Amino acid sequence: MGVLTVTMTGLRDQIVSSRQARVALRGDLVRQTGERRLRVSALCAGFARDRAGAHRAWFGPKLVEGQTAERPQPRRHEPAPEPVSAPAAQPSGAPLPRAKGRFFKGFKKH
Repeated sequence: MGVLTVTMTGLRDQIVSSRQARVALRGDLVRQTGERRLRVSALCAGFARDRAGAHRAWFGPKLVEGQTAERPQPRRHEPAPEPVSAPAAQPSGAPLPRAKGRFFKGFKKH
C-alpha cells in the first residue's frame, strides 16, 4: 500500500504543477493579447493619419459644414508619349474560339 500511496501523491503533485503552469500560460496569453491589441490599434491609427494626410495632399482640406469653398481643379499632366510596339505584339480583335464539351460532366454513379 505504501508504494501506491507514494505514486498517487506524485501523480497529484504533477497534476497540480501542470494546472499551475496552464493558469500561468493562460494569464500570459491574455496579457499578450491585450498588449497586441493596443499595438495594432496604434498602428491602424497611424495608417489612418497617413491616409488622411495623403488625401489632403491630393485633394485639399476637407470642407467643414457651413463653409463654402470651391473645389480645387485636378492637376493636368501632359500625356505620356505612346510607346512604339511591334505589330506582332498587338492583340487581334477576333474572339477566341469557344471550348468544346461541357466543363462539368456530372457525378459518376457507382
